[in-house]
Amino acid sequence: MARRNRPQPTPTVRLPDGFNAGYVDGPTTPDERQWALTAYIGQFLLWALPPAYVYVTKKRRSAYARHHGRQALNLALTTGIGVSVSLFLTQWFPVLQWVAYGWVALAMGLVVFSATRVNRGAWHKLPALVAWPLIK
Repeated sequence: MARRNRPQPTPTVRLPDGFNAGYVDGPTTPDERQWALTAYIGQFLLWALPPAYVYVTKKRRSAYARHHGRQALNLALTTGIGVSVSLFLTQWFPVLQWVAYGWVALAMGLVVFSATRVNRGAWHKLPALVAWPLIK
């Protein structure tokens, strides 16, 4: 059976020369950095919704946005679980409310740190202690 020469689809986005969108540890486009930044900064207002949106919508288009969307989502889910458990156990051990406050403060500090790194195009990884790898 003869093979047909099918026309190759044209890419929807033409990247500037020197950018390797979608490659791990490669240079990033401003659009990729913007979506990754949205995943982190959106946690201040809507908790896990912005990271989930970025992860679901951009995971096939950009390895950079997928990586940071997944990290931000793991951070948000870990913070939610940790704070919920701490506040539940506060009924019997009141001192644990300070664990919840500390966890939220640490998470917000990591969000700001990550947002500054993402804006520069860095491929950094959050510690597994504060961002459990729930989404892989």
